[in-house]
Amino acid sequence: MSIYHKLGAIVAAAAIVVAAQGQTAIAQAGLAAECAVLQGNHHGSHEWSSCLSAKVKLHGLPRVGEEADLEVIVAASAARGDVDIQVELPAHLRWVQPPAGLSPRDSRSHAPEDRAGVSRIGVHRAVKANAPLVLRGRVQAVSAGHAQIRVSAASGAPEVAADSVFLTIGGDRTTAGFAIAADDTAVPMTGAAPTHAYPRFPVKPAGNSNVAGSACATGSFGYVDTSGVNRIAANTGVQVWDADAAGGDDLLVSGVAGANGAFQLCFAAADEEGGGQDVYVSFNTENPHWLIRDPETRAPFRFRTETQSNVQAGASAAFGSRMPGNTMLMRGVQAFDQIGAAWNWTPGSCWDARDAVCRKGIVTWAPDSTDGTWYDLGENSVFLLPDDPRSAELVLHEFGHAIMDDIYEDAFPSSPKCSPHYIPRTSSRGCAWTEGFATLYEVMVLGQPIFRWADGRTLNVEDPTWGTADWDNGDRVEGRVLGALLDLYDTTNEGPHDQCTEDPRGPIWTTFLNHKSTTFSQYWSDRAADGFDTSRTKLGCLYQNTIVYGGFRP
Repeated sequence: MSIYHKLGAIVAAAAIVVAAQGQTAIAQAGLAAECAVLQGNHHGSHEWSSCLSAKVKLHGLPRVGEEADLEVIVAASAARGDVDIQVELPAHLRWVQPPAGLSPRDSRSHAPEDRAGVSRIGVHRAVKANAPLVLRGRVQAVSAGHAQIRVSAASGAPEVAADSVFLTIGGDRTTAGFAIAADDTAVPMTGAAPTHAYPRFPVKPAGNSNVAGSACATGSFGYVDTSGVNRIAANTGVQVWDADAAGGDDLLVSGVAGANGAFQLCFAAADEEGGGQDVYVSFNTENPHWLIRDPETRAPFRFRTETQSNVQAGASAAFGSRMPGNTMLMRGVQAFDQIGAAWNWTPGSCWDARDAVCRKGIVTWAPDSTDGTWYDLGENSVFLLPDDPRSAELVLHEFGHAIMDDIYEDAFPSSPKCSPHYIPRTSSRGCAWTEGFATLYEVMVLGQPIFRWADGRTLNVEDPTWGTADWDNGDRVEGRVLGALLDLYDTTNEGPHDQCTEDPRGPIWTTFLNHKSTTFSQYWSDRAADGFDTSRTKLGCLYQNTIVYGGFRP
């Protein structure tokens, strides 16, 4: 949820120190009014920056059969009375001695990266201010493979801290991180026919899925989402190549998969070496409008089929339905599809409908990244942690910042008192506007009035009104700004004050496009200047969310 502008390694490091030492006022139920921001092991602009942190340390790199000590550290800069702590081991590791007091929990997971199984244990504990809770255990590596150890600590839905350790376990050698190349295989999809994950709007084409020629390649691309369901990956980049024995493969034709993930790309059949083309297909997490890229190479993830030899004129190389061969990369394709849902919703032929030259939406992700979750104003890129695509709400919230930055022509509004920030809590008018809009964007795209964290915890953002427990009031609260905009357009009208229903891609989006509002109050004035309704009825929808403008009283 946070915004950060990289100015170089020195400035970034300084920002982390300042954030960790600075005192920030919050008013969360059951917590002290003042607490220091704790970063855990993450970047200074990490979305979960709060007054609660969780860290996991593995002392050693155990090979198959070897053991290592595991340490979990949960800290708080203001007392927490009930912190839910959870530790998750992948199937490649087992507990020799779990931390004292932690009990087994439901270990079901349908996520493809967890296909070998997981083991979860947890406990509820109080954490004193500035007195870290340290839990120690011992694990053994039992099989080779990619292993992600997850730890989370949560104090109510608004505050979640998480950390992971990534290992590539081997019989002879274990290394930190995942040795996974951005170039991988595209294997046949098995199981049920894929369906759309986000079907609220028709798929808006981001390129051509049909190109004419004397010979063709056909097929489709999809993925398995983190709930274990086969999904269509519309608008993925598709390239058809000729494999040359002497090296230097030739790109024959490129395009974009269609609404059903399918393509038919045709090309000249004559090979420069004589005979037909030796054809393979590469699927890419890039099209003209958005890109999911690897943080090391800054290139899209690519998934290559096997080669079909000697494809002659009039013939078609049928590759069938494909998906990533490495299950650890499925989440990257899922993030691509989540940005596709935003593309389908957002009006216009660019993210900014007024642009003649479109800015590409960029998301940086890796299955073992520790740099996230945030949007970088300098690189114009969202940075995600490995598990972030488990929450489309989280990914699209971050992309909402990218949308605002694009439409505002890089003049992103000032947002003080934004670290930490919480949906139901007071920050500043600038923070409440930028964060409230980003969550509104994901709500409009997905059509559900909730915010979801990557560990599955959710917060309802539709129901709160006057007197709602643990919610502050007014336009300095991002959840109230979000709620006011939500009630302006939604059809779920509540009580005597919320009687508004309008097309969110009408007045709400048009005023957002027309102006560079820096606060919600300025946005409301800009809405009036655009000639849109700011009558007593509309003011009542703001009042429903504890925002009182225009002297409105019931």
